Amino acid sequence: MKEFDNRKSLKTFWHRHGHQIIGLLVLAVVIIIGIIGYRETHPKAPTYNEMLGIDDMHLSYKVDTKGFDGEMFIYSVYFKKDVTQSDTDELNSRISKLTEDYTEENYYGYITLLEPDGKKAEIMLDLGNADDDRMIKGILEALDGMKGIKKVVINEEAEY
Repeated sequence: MKEFDNRKSLKTFWHRHGHQIIGLLVLAVVIIIGIIGYRETHPKAPTYNEMLGIDDMHLSYKVDTKGFDGEMFIYSVYFKKDVTQSDTDELNSRISKLTEDYTEENYYGYITLLEPDGKKAEIMLDLGNADDDRMIKGILEALDGMKGIKKVVINEEAEY
């Protein structure tokens, strides 16, 4: 019986399959270069919070924007406990302060407080023919510092 020679079998293997191994290495390099190139030419899309400038705000609660629904923004304000009448009154007061300087020339949209449900109150902002969109962040700023707010979700039911 002949003794097994490792060097000979490796040499034989390389002669038979070397071109396949080199081909696989070249393919791996091409795939890696393609992935790197794709990432550089297709950067990550900004989030809705980044587009609206909400990430730059330093609020006392978490804000998440789920999407856009035309000119309509519905703010779902989640509290740590069930919404009480005093919470509703304070929300109304803070919203009323936002709209104090409304005039025909100074119109920011239609704002209303919807009926609270459990731990959630909703504020509806319809920008309509508003001159600018400062109320989108203005509502968030008005709610900042209010006790009991856990988070605010903008357009929770939006599809886009």
